[in-house]
Amino acid sequence: MSNQPTTRQEQTLCGLHAVHAALARRPGDVLRLFYAERHERALADALRGLAAQRRVFRKVTDGELERLSGSRAHQGLVAVLVSPMVVHTDARLLQDLAHTPGVTLALDGVSNPHNLGALARTAAFLGARGLLLAEQGADSMASAAAWRTAEGGLETLPVWRSRNLVRDLESFQAAGGLAVGLAMDGRQTLAQLAGRGRHAPGWMLVAGAEETGLRAEVRAACRQAVRVEGVGAVESLNVGVATGIALERLING
Repeated sequence: MSNQPTTRQEQTLCGLHAVHAALARRPGDVLRLFYAERHERALADALRGLAAQRRVFRKVTDGELERLSGSRAHQGLVAVLVSPMVVHTDARLLQDLAHTPGVTLALDGVSNPHNLGALARTAAFLGARGLLLAEQGADSMASAAAWRTAEGGLETLPVWRSRNLVRDLESFQAAGGLAVGLAMDGRQTLAQLAGRGRHAPGWMLVAGAEETGLRAEVRAACRQAVRVEGVGAVESLNVGVATGIALERLING
């Protein structure tokens, strides 16, 4: 039924905001749509578009939606789409990010799909320029949980994949950008960088894996390391919370 290249795989999305964002942003990629009766009126325009494309859509029970999505958190909507094209970084992109004010969020090994989705949602909400994923952990983008948790953030936010994050950080900074790594023992505090992301050059905030943080070589490639200060009652924050705090301070001050 699809005229998309056969080399592109399918992805299953579920959740109210995730599916509506996909219908709005890339309706041509939608192959099949399944929905609970309670959503039929709100989907009227989308259903007409799918009918014109001769795509499959069907009203089904909540039990069928759970079977199709493999999740009880489907919120009455399940869509099967052609997976987005993987876009890798290149020299021109890194130069553009370096020369233009704004903050790009880079993730080094964040593999939990719920954390990835939450980070994408936060980055989109705060106005980050995009999301750069190291190959380590990037496969979590294929999880329906990541897209559902992102609440549409993965549809609105440019997402790039890095074949070599160390090399890309070096190229970004050679072009004039500034990369800062998020680390518990960072020498700088967020207060020292507050609001800097609104001004040239471009900034890249780099956050590491849930358990191990930044890889040593990635941290070494960053110009500086920054920490989120607390009162010491617990050792650290979840990567999604810490990165959200850092993004907000860097962008908004």
